[in-house]
Amino acid sequence: MLALGLDASEHDPLAALKITTGGFRRIGEAVARFGPPTVIVQEGGYLSDILGANLTATLRGFEAAR
Repeated sequence: MLALGLDASEHDPLAALKITTGGFRRIGEAVARFGPPTVIVQEGGYLSDILGANLTATLRGFEAAR
């Protein structure tokens, strides 16, 4: 299970982790390598223009590594 906290983004107003969009893609790839079954639960994230891009990057990375 991946608890996808998009509030870890470098663009989040309260961010402490500073994960880039590329970093979210690499997270998706790494989770996919564990193999099925996988549940991705989106949590966290404040109103920010980058949220959609980070979610898309994570899912694309996951799909690319499957």
